[in-house]
Amino acid sequence: MERTRLYVFASVFFGVVLVGTLTFMRVESLSALDALYFSVVTVTTVGYGDIHPVTPLGKLLAMGLILSGGGTFFGILAAAVEMFLGRREKRLRAEKLDMIIGLFFSQVGSALVRRLIRADGGVAVLRENLDVSLRWTKENFKKAQETLKNYHYDVDMAAIDLPALNTLLAQNSEFLVRLLENPNVLEHETFTSLLQAVFHLKEELAHRPHLDAVPDCDREHLRLDLKRIYAQILLQWLHYLDHIKDNYPYFFSFQCRVTPFLATEDATVCS
Repeated sequence: MERTRLYVFASVFFGVVLVGTLTFMRVESLSALDALYFSVVTVTTVGYGDIHPVTPLGKLLAMGLILSGGGTFFGILAAAVEMFLGRREKRLRAEKLDMIIGLFFSQVGSALVRRLIRADGGVAVLRENLDVSLRWTKENFKKAQETLKNYHYDVDMAAIDLPALNTLLAQNSEFLVRLLENPNVLEHETFTSLLQAVFHLKEELAHRPHLDAVPDCDREHLRLDLKRIYAQILLQWLHYLDHIKDNYPYFFSFQCRVTPFLATEDATVCS
């Protein structure tokens, strides 16, 4: 929006200057350079006075330039400042959101990813393309993203410990609510959708008194809820790793040592 407004003001401004230059050349018998110079200093309201109109028509044109071009010139300045501040504010909001996503994975997201991966029978494909390391480049992240977009997500409910999962989400219930209440989160539709899916699963599990003996039909219902989360959380996890690799390399190093595809979460650098 700000960029469009800037383009409109700039187009009008250069149009006014062009018309003024051509008209001054004809009416005031000025050279092209002098006519352009006079048009610019008039429109920008500088008005050095070294060149001034001497004909009645030239004076009328100069007044028209001041009224039309002056407002347009200041409109360009205002639009440019607004666009600059808008970009800066957008960047700051994006940084805050990345911090929130990082908190989500530190608190509950990484544990949830690990549980879902261990319940995925086709995890070998993911391990081959998502086993993140310090040597990863933007091309690796791009390739991994394509893999996730085309991946067939599935969850083996026999490998999911529902009581333990319920405990994990219940312990972080207040944390999840606060994330959903954060206004910065609402601007990121995909992350908001993921949070809503996680919160929905938490509610589903909380309202089942016997999670260790869930009927098969109900287990299938929960499997679909888990698939919904699985298909979203890995993409967010990958985006999060891509962000911290560029901005927080020390934290990226830690995540590479505790990636969900490893057998343990031991972050020991050497043994």
